[in-house]
Amino acid sequence: MIYSFELEKFLGDLLPKREELFLEMEEQALKETIPVVTPPVGNFLAWLVKVKGAERILELGTAIGYSTLWLAQGLPPGKGRITTIDLNVDRANRALEYFQRAGVAEKIQVLKGDARKILPELTEQYDLVFVDAAKGEYLDYLTLLLPLVAKDGILVVDNVLFRGWVVPGASYEPKYERMVSHLREFLKRLNELPDFQTSVLPLGDGLAISVRNSL
Repeated sequence: MIYSFELEKFLGDLLPKREELFLEMEEQALKETIPVVTPPVGNFLAWLVKVKGAERILELGTAIGYSTLWLAQGLPPGKGRITTIDLNVDRANRALEYFQRAGVAEKIQVLKGDARKILPELTEQYDLVFVDAAKGEYLDYLTLLLPLVAKDGILVVDNVLFRGWVVPGASYEPKYERMVSHLREFLKRLNELPDFQTSVLPLGDGLAISVRNSL
């Protein structure tokens, strides 16, 4: 994490009390070491959906559906739809159960499989795309996602700072070199896209937020 876990916890404690279902999912993710966004990141996603007025949302990396439910919280009442993709069938099925319990299952379509194979089959454009999947595939996702981001649409990518190791001169174990190099190249390409404006926030493990120009 680019800043301390204590600071992340402090930011989380500032949030209004979360519903029991969210707390249950957080506990389960911690128990099973399932990667999910932190509550401050989840809250930011819900806020971003509201501010944008996004009604068509695409998510890569469902896991057990924690971030999906945060995204769903931002949807306008009675409107909006989320399409979420995950390779892990067991986790995707568990996410479906959580969506049912949250009463939002009718707003969420879960696609099970490799996003690199599913994305080329999608024809809709999305107001907001959130990526929190295999970090080593981010460059592949970027190429496939660009046609799916609507004009004025927002692309949000999680974990781009990778514990701060993307910073030149950072110290980390050699086994992470490929991942760090991959994320550095991803950030470089993302910031060079001519029709997007990108900002990187040190929230959670780093969020890249890219807005597509309307022209």
